[in-house]
Amino acid sequence: MKKFVLVGALVASVFSVSAQTAGKIFSGTDAGKGFQLGSEKSSQVILDMVNAYNTNDAEKDLSFYSPEMQKKVGETITKYHKNAKTLNNKVYAILPIKITGSSDEIVMLQSTDERVSKDGSKQKMNLFELFKLDKNGKIADFNRYTSIPASNEYGKTEGGKYYSKAETNGRTFQFSNRGEVEMIEKFNKAYNAFDIPATMEFFADKINITDFDGNKIVLEKKDIPALFADMKSVDWKINAILPFKITNTDPASAIMVISTEKRVMKDGSVWDKSLVEYFYFNNDGKISGIDQYNRPKK
Repeated sequence: MKKFVLVGALVASVFSVSAQTAGKIFSGTDAGKGFQLGSEKSSQVILDMVNAYNTNDAEKDLSFYSPEMQKKVGETITKYHKNAKTLNNKVYAILPIKITGSSDEIVMLQSTDERVSKDGSKQKMNLFELFKLDKNGKIADFNRYTSIPASNEYGKTEGGKYYSKAETNGRTFQFSNRGEVEMIEKFNKAYNAFDIPATMEFFADKINITDFDGNKIVLEKKDIPALFADMKSVDWKINAILPFKITNTDPASAIMVISTEKRVMKDGSVWDKSLVEYFYFNNDGKISGIDQYNRPKK
């Protein structure tokens, strides 16, 4: 943290000594142009905005944004302040720059942000933000980059622990994002509609299943149509989906699905349960395993 601040001070010093352009833009409409030091006025706008943010005043916070940005982010910022109990953004370094020949300025801000929500949750983030100010001194755009301290209550990219006798013992879990949630949603729709060809598309050629009674079954993809043979109707309602994988392993992942399911059989019997199921996706993104747990619906 201190090293970064010192580098920022050094850059500012170099800019103040020389009016020459420094750095270079490599893409977009400004490709080939460099940067110059911006104004202290722009820095003060951002510092005043931070002070408004810390008072948890949504209206005052938004007053530093351009009309276009207020339309774009106004609802989000208002809800954010409404849910916050206290906000404390501590600024470590600020540096205004501008693209050569432009009337707009960019303010780079390094800070930590400590947030306490009304629901009691707490979060501390290390932030690096780029604010673009228009010729009227209003925030016209911004980008935010974050790093999450190990002590943070939520928002971490990995956590928990996996216990096994394999080399993965002790490793953490992380969210997986290979389209598993969308696949389960599509599978849910196809299953309820008795769309057997669509249902089959989500599965590997062989599926290892531990069913609700603890029976271990190896189901072949070609046998899936038989599962529908005795059902008259089915209503599978999903309540929650959570995709995850073990850190530093191949792309294979799992997804926990909490749901209820009601099956009406052709013989008139009814199966109606609350479910927790784990669907395992292989490296090719196909369902290759299922573990199932159930209890009577209350």
